[in-house]
Amino acid sequence: MNMNQPLLTVIVPCYNVEKYVDKCISSIVNQAYTHLEILLIDDGSLDRTGMICDAWQERDSRISVIHKQNEGLAYARKTGIEHTTAEYVAFVDADDWIDLNMYADLMEALLTTDSDIAQCSVCEVYEDGRMNYLGNKQKNDSVEQIGRIDGVLLILKDDWHSWMGTKIYKKYLFEGIEFPKGRGFGEDYISHYLFHKVTQSVFVHRHYYFYLQRNSSITKSKNIAAEMKKISDFSDAYYDRYCFTVQHSEYHEALPFVKYMTVYTGIHLLRNMIALPQYFAKDNFSEKAKQMRLISLTKADKLRRGVKIDLHMLNISSGLYIFIRSLYVRLIKLTNHLKITKRQTSFSITDLFGWWQ
Repeated sequence: MNMNQPLLTVIVPCYNVEKYVDKCISSIVNQAYTHLEILLIDDGSLDRTGMICDAWQERDSRISVIHKQNEGLAYARKTGIEHTTAEYVAFVDADDWIDLNMYADLMEALLTTDSDIAQCSVCEVYEDGRMNYLGNKQKNDSVEQIGRIDGVLLILKDDWHSWMGTKIYKKYLFEGIEFPKGRGFGEDYISHYLFHKVTQSVFVHRHYYFYLQRNSSITKSKNIAAEMKKISDFSDAYYDRYCFTVQHSEYHEALPFVKYMTVYTGIHLLRNMIALPQYFAKDNFSEKAKQMRLISLTKADKLRRGVKIDLHMLNISSGLYIFIRSLYVRLIKLTNHLKITKRQTSFSITDLFGWWQ
């Protein structure tokens, strides 16, 4: 271990990842950058994940395991931050892995440019072996220094820049940052707060982070309850971004996109609350409807006609909105029950109301 290297804490939230966590941890312990503190946060796993983490702790003195009750990915990261002793912090999701030179190169870029955050490009890896290299290919292998405003705008306009695993942060950036408890999707959407505090960041345009697209992950789940939770988390994350962007005029360039995504995800959530009320708490609808009414729209905002109609009805009356949307849901269910699906013989209720989608 090179003690001249600043200590870097790597936080790995782990939940039911027994099939993947070995590959993840192996990619961290074998880094060319050796002065690491590795915190494995077992977030109440129900499989062998906790035991695998304990076994790694026995094998490598740099590893510590924290077993805790399940509170979601965001709070697992928060737990790691609370236990770190280093000035620099990084995160890796337990089903992903990283290039062996990632931390050596990012730390070099961070220190030589006197930046507060260093980040790299990401590669999506699919279980069938396909790989999708994200980022600006024209900038591959370059190192780019980015000022505070441009850094935040990248986050607000282009979601993949939000991913926390592709970055090394100075720990001080997390002071006063609120981690959304229980959020399992959109948990990276606190990144704009972190970039808002920096003087500058540095981007190493190399694909060092490998993001596994597994069919059973949070983002791929076909379970209805999980899907509804995902939509709700995503909507809450975007509304938070909208409020942040409105409050900071230097980022208003991104406001049209942020507003569009906030409205779209909010209306999508409200529609699901009416169609599938059993998956939501009683007061969820009124809270989200209130948020949608607080969003200030202009003629320049480009929204689909159906979304505009939803917003107009919400502004008139939540009761009216619930009544009309409930009627629509009943018509769709009747259509499905009667199996009116043959395009060559007739149109369906979905076709009739397609203007409202």
